Amino acid sequence: MDKQGRSSTDQAAIHIDGEHETSNGWLYTFHIDWSDGQRSDHELTLSWVDHEHLVGGAVSPSVVAAVVARIASAHCGHKGMPARCDVSILRRQIAGFDEMVKAG
Repeated sequence: MDKQGRSSTDQAAIHIDGEHETSNGWLYTFHIDWSDGQRSDHELTLSWVDHEHLVGGAVSPSVVAAVVARIASAHCGHKGMPARCDVSILRRQIAGFDEMVKAG
């Protein structure tokens, strides 16, 4: 990930647009520029509990959010990427998710 909150995979470029604190963590808005030239807008929620579980507070929430968005987009693909997603749900849906986040 670069300093402007962009992360990319073979199929997509992730752009973190905003970070908002919530009562139990953070809400990130981001968009994806897909390899076919299309763009999609998304929201990601990250709770304090999931942040602590995944990285023990050692990595900033915004970095975790960018990594999670990259993993989710690679896993779901353009057609399957939900408009809203939550880290705790992605943890249950994607095999090896915790390890992928820790590997960054």
